[in-house]
Amino acid sequence: MREGSAALETLKAWNTGHPGGLSTIHANSAPEALSRLEDLVAEVAPAVPRRTIADAVNVIVHIQRTREGRRVEAILSVEGVSDGTYDLQTV
Repeated sequence: MREGSAALETLKAWNTGHPGGLSTIHANSAPEALSRLEDLVAEVAPAVPRRTIADAVNVIVHIQRTREGRRVEAILSVEGVSDGTYDLQTV
């Protein structure tokens, strides 16, 4: 995802009965991927739909480029959102 309308369209598709999906987003960490997604959606929506994001995104896999090659840095499960904060669990 590189721009707001694509991010919002993806969230809508994932939340309307589609059996699943996969996307990439550039971020510095797994939790930061959610912030980046919020930033993209904010480009085209009057308010950031955190509940929609938490409902649509189940797992975040953060892959980092290292001198040895790419490696999985973190895998997080998105369990929901409460008090404006995403509930994340390390997998």
